[in-house]
Amino acid sequence: MRVTTNMSVSTLVTNIDRSYQHMSQVQGQLSSGSRLNRLSDDPAAVERSLALRSELRNIEQYQGNIDDGSGWLQLTESSLSELESLFVEARGLAVQGASSTYNASQRDAIADQVDQYLEQAVSLSEARYRGRFIFAGTQTGSAPYRAVRDTNGVVQSLAAVGDTSGSIEREIADGALIQVNVPGNDVFEAPPSIEISLGTRAEGLASADAERLRSLFGDDGTITLSELGAVLDGPEPDPPLSPSLRQELVDLRQEYQARDTSPFAALIALRQALRGNDPSAVRATLGQIDAVRENLSGTRGLVGARVNRLEATRSINERVATEMNTALSGVEDIDLAAAIVNLQAEQDVYQAALSSGSAVVPKSLMDFI
Repeated sequence: MRVTTNMSVSTLVTNIDRSYQHMSQVQGQLSSGSRLNRLSDDPAAVERSLALRSELRNIEQYQGNIDDGSGWLQLTESSLSELESLFVEARGLAVQGASSTYNASQRDAIADQVDQYLEQAVSLSEARYRGRFIFAGTQTGSAPYRAVRDTNGVVQSLAAVGDTSGSIEREIADGALIQVNVPGNDVFEAPPSIEISLGTRAEGLASADAERLRSLFGDDGTITLSELGAVLDGPEPDPPLSPSLRQELVDLRQEYQARDTSPFAALIALRQALRGNDPSAVRATLGQIDAVRENLSGTRGLVGARVNRLEATRSINERVATEMNTALSGVEDIDLAAAIVNLQAEQDVYQAALSSGSAVVPKSLMDFI
């Protein structure tokens, strides 16, 4: 086959262009630090790199969720700790008020202190984290409780605003969810109902009273405090309650009130007993105060367990992220020494191609001028 000058020139230009592309590719790898600058560089490695980067973005989001949840729970624990300390002080005041050595004016002074504790409890129920009410369930845009006050501004009762039982969760690892809030009804509200063992309650009662007990509350034995109060404090039912049955119901209400874990209700009951200058009534609030403290302590333990789980998961995510970054570096990063050697070799080839080209390309008219 006859090789023409045009063919020689075309082959030379193609080889020089290829050599320049190789040199440019190595230069790009050195300047970026990565051997994957285009999909064509290594399609399989690019796919692996994208998968690793996606996992790293997920871990970054998980860590952000952990930070948010940890901050939320830490504020919750701090609020519960302050509330528990408040009830330690309130119990001390109750013990003082129950003493027979105190008179009415002294109990009034103690009631004033309890009023301030009540205001503090209301303030703690409105604690916010990044603008969200932490005890408002899922309705974090508004305060969870509304205080009903008299003309002097003294709190008489508190009512929940909306549903305070909602759960807020954060994903902290693949498929792992954790609740980061403590619903307000678990801390600031009384249990919705109490289970009554009718068989036990009927012991010692006449058969007619035992039957009446079942007719009032049903066979399931579930009753709320308001329902019980309606029976005892409302109009006398027809037929009237026998003295023994009424006393049984009064004992039942006292038992229920002792289980009431609402900080608001406990402080209001203590204040009212102090205002009434009734040492026995003040003494009766001690069980309710202890129930509130026990509930707060148990809730704080639950919050602490969640915080520990968040911290443990954070450490696991950090280790996984480190391993993935190492794997990503192995996929993307260049071998610097090898790249420099390759660049030098490509430059030598390129210069050699240019030099040899001068012997292949025919002389032009400019050479004869």
